[in-house]
Amino acid sequence: MCHLGLMISCGCQMYRMASRTTKKFYLLCIHKTRDLLPQLDTVHLKLWIAISLNKPIENENYIQQEHAALLVLTKYKDGLRHTKTRIGYSYCPTCDKTTKDYGGKKHLYHQFGTIISDVWRDIKFDYDGDVSTITQRLKDLFGVEPYNSITVYDERINVANTIKSNFKKYNKKENELPDKSLLLHGDCLTELRKIPDNSIDFGFADPPYNLNKNYENWNDGIDILKYFEWCDSWLYELSRILKPGRTIAILNIPQWCVRHFKYLITILDYQDWIVWEGLSMPVRMIMPSHYSILCFTKGKPRKLPGLNLNDKSSLEMKSLTTFKEDFCSRPACIKNRRSQNIKDTQVVSNVWYDIHRLKHNSRRADHPCQLPPSFMNRLISLFTYENEFILDPFNGVGTSTLCAQQLNRKFIGIELSEYYHDIASKRHLELSNGIDPFRKIDSNSSEKAKNSPVNRLIKQKYEVSKKVLQLEIKRIANEIGHIPTKKEATILSAYPIEYFENYFISWGEVTAAARTTGMTENKINYLQHKL
Repeated sequence: MCHLGLMISCGCQMYRMASRTTKKFYLLCIHKTRDLLPQLDTVHLKLWIAISLNKPIENENYIQQEHAALLVLTKYKDGLRHTKTRIGYSYCPTCDKTTKDYGGKKHLYHQFGTIISDVWRDIKFDYDGDVSTITQRLKDLFGVEPYNSITVYDERINVANTIKSNFKKYNKKENELPDKSLLLHGDCLTELRKIPDNSIDFGFADPPYNLNKNYENWNDGIDILKYFEWCDSWLYELSRILKPGRTIAILNIPQWCVRHFKYLITILDYQDWIVWEGLSMPVRMIMPSHYSILCFTKGKPRKLPGLNLNDKSSLEMKSLTTFKEDFCSRPACIKNRRSQNIKDTQVVSNVWYDIHRLKHNSRRADHPCQLPPSFMNRLISLFTYENEFILDPFNGVGTSTLCAQQLNRKFIGIELSEYYHDIASKRHLELSNGIDPFRKIDSNSSEKAKNSPVNRLIKQKYEVSKKVLQLEIKRIANEIGHIPTKKEATILSAYPIEYFENYFISWGEVTAAARTTGMTENKINYLQHKL
């Protein structure tokens, strides 16, 4: 299974034809990403962009392939230089409202659309067609200095013959584990080395990303070379204990998955690159929303268990289907579509746009980087059958193993932190006693770990909503002709300055609505704005 890769490079040393100048902008089409990866040491990978395919690729042994890869690389080390670009909103054909429900945050978005992200689903690309839709966007995106031209080199024909479909040979003798699920407290390498070869049906890893997150008992900011040496060690162990024909899935940011790919392709067989579009509020000049799920198998993969929907539980069926991307998920609209017998769902592909990271504190245990249960339910349902063994070497507070238990899978969860291990153990006990471990909990938010260095606000009663206060600042900005300072807001606002100081984490959040136009979820109003 291969992706079409598009490499962009500014004065890239990787290819002689692109090394003559730093003023030109180059586009090289290659047939598979693995051809590019060994040469990435000479340039700087800035972005891995997923682009939707116009004609998804289907294979009975894989989920539908729906994206191509656009790699943005530069010869310079500093931040990527490009224009600020917005993508217009998409609208549900049934209710004519935006496909995403923006709820009470409409005042924080722009009337035209959202900042472009690193997942492009608004344009479609023909796998065997031309690249005009992509080159046009690149012209818009990079229409700034130092770029003054774009040159396209299409090498798909030249490299098409390099594709190999031979799978590695492995010892097919499987070893069975004791019929018992386990939560292990200890170092992942130490515990993995105790597990016999060819004994696990599915391995999943969501390792520390080495991005200075605040983990318990882990330095998430070690030297990058040491970080990848450590990653290679546990990747090897995961590969060793995996049964032939089974899958391991590694979640990481795309730049790190490139390096994981380089190592894993030497010991396992590439299966899929799943794109998880974990949407967030628009930030930066290109909104980061792309997480990669890198899937490798031990030899030829078996037919995906998740593709046979006839023998699935209701939870598995819910995990393996999604609304088509044209439809919204508003309850009233869903009810209306059901009454009209509109077919609005489909089996999941390798672009996941319907699962979002946990943001509300009431849904999180005390851990900075918790995965939503719907994410793990989907992975486990896709790659395993009931009663098979899944393993997570970075189990944290237990999302992977809890989902495995709910889906009637056996599990091994390894966790270095005694604190997180104890939380996971207590949550499993709750589940065994019939209590939902993912329920909403009304607890003190100050006790929750954070995925950000910004201090969390204390739990308090708001006398005035944050939206009203942000719109108040917008009113003042319109009145005085610029974004007000705190001193100006103190004088001009109808509300006490203490509200702004106590209800927001920064003055930037206070003034967020004043720095944009606000948007409407209604299609007719949107079109009127554009006119």
